[in-house]
Amino acid sequence: MENILKICLAISIIGIFLLLFLANTLPPKAVNLGEINDKMLNQKVKVHGTIFRIEDKETFKILSIKDETGKIDIICECGNLTYQDIEVEGTIKEYREYLQIQADKITAI
Repeated sequence: MENILKICLAISIIGIFLLLFLANTLPPKAVNLGEINDKMLNQKVKVHGTIFRIEDKETFKILSIKDETGKIDIICECGNLTYQDIEVEGTIKEYREYLQIQADKITAI
């Protein structure tokens, strides 16, 4: 009986580490901007769109992007970007009752 408990505990711990590993290595879900809603808060997503507004703040930038389904603000600590098509991987956040994406990675496409 004691051996079965040890085996179950070991399998449980391995399973937890496997889930943590997969959560950090699997690519984020690709979504259209119009699909983003408040039920997706703190989820990692991948979106693409065209930059139509760039607002420089002291330590970060706010990029407003749009696609054929909607628009959203992207918060990033990024270099020089122009009004171009980009792909963004990041986490959905809420600020003053508006959804935005905290960018982890931005790629020009």
